Amino acid sequence: MRLAFTSAFLSAAFALLLAAAPAVPAGAVELMYPRGSAIGLVPPPGMVESEQFAGFEDDATKSSILVVDMPAEAYDQLVTGFSEQALTTRGVTLEDREDFPLKGAKAILLIGRQTAGPVSVRKWVLLVGSERGTGIVTVQVPEAGATAYPDKVVREALSSITFRNVADQAGSLPFAVTNLAGFRPVRALGGTTLLLTDGPKDTLDGPDQPVFVVSIAGGAPRDDERRQFALRALSTIPGVKDLKLDRAEPQRINGQAGFEVMATGADARTGAPIKVVQWIRFGPTAYIRMVGVTKLDAFPDVYDRLRALRDGVEAR
Repeated sequence: MRLAFTSAFLSAAFALLLAAAPAVPAGAVELMYPRGSAIGLVPPPGMVESEQFAGFEDDATKSSILVVDMPAEAYDQLVTGFSEQALTTRGVTLEDREDFPLKGAKAILLIGRQTAGPVSVRKWVLLVGSERGTGIVTVQVPEAGATAYPDKVVREALSSITFRNVADQAGSLPFAVTNLAGFRPVRALGGTTLLLTDGPKDTLDGPDQPVFVVSIAGGAPRDDERRQFALRALSTIPGVKDLKLDRAEPQRINGQAGFEVMATGADARTGAPIKVVQWIRFGPTAYIRMVGVTKLDAFPDVYDRLRALRDGVEAR
């Protein structure tokens, strides 16, 4: 299953960059990894972890730090995509762009200003890449917070950025995979998603290795909506094409209401035939989605292991 970074991906990244952040009280200064993120930093005095997004915020000044982590291979495309022209079209006036010294990683710092009506916001956007991942760390400070968060303080916070390993990151997710069935975690995303595989490569680029993805999200479709909900979710799986439905039916999963969808298709890049199985386990206010993708001829040997993975997923 290839993870492609398209113009839609960059648009989503820009949307996160430009989003205004809500705010909470102010407090501690220590290395923190917000909401299961792979990226941690020491927030400036006055900022605490947000309950609304991955990052930190200060209620008094409406200032914030937004942390977005992505796979390592996304870095070069992000650097290209965050051009002065692209920022200008999104209302950000770029004032400076510089290489940023960061131990164990490469990074570019963009500094600018965004105005929305009478409000002017100072922005620092750090694009950072390492072997463990890629990140966009966006600091935004309205004029009211300029004294509390001058350039020196922001740079000190950005200089503390650290990537943690996948095992530590997986331990902070809102679910646990208690039976790996011979798979291993290779990537966690957004504090909600874990990718696992079995094989020598950690890069998920094609169907050579089986892939299992677990994610959790809020929401609870009605009983009569679950089939359509599951089919829509299947259609969003990246890197696959020509999906043909094999079966779609309700199923009890670990004692809870669920839905299984199985389909055959092709890898979008190589055209190799693949098999996809998707399970969704519904709770009262959230659901857990589990997707397995394998080569078609490998599926009979891998299916029981995928089911063991499915049955080993537990909400924390």
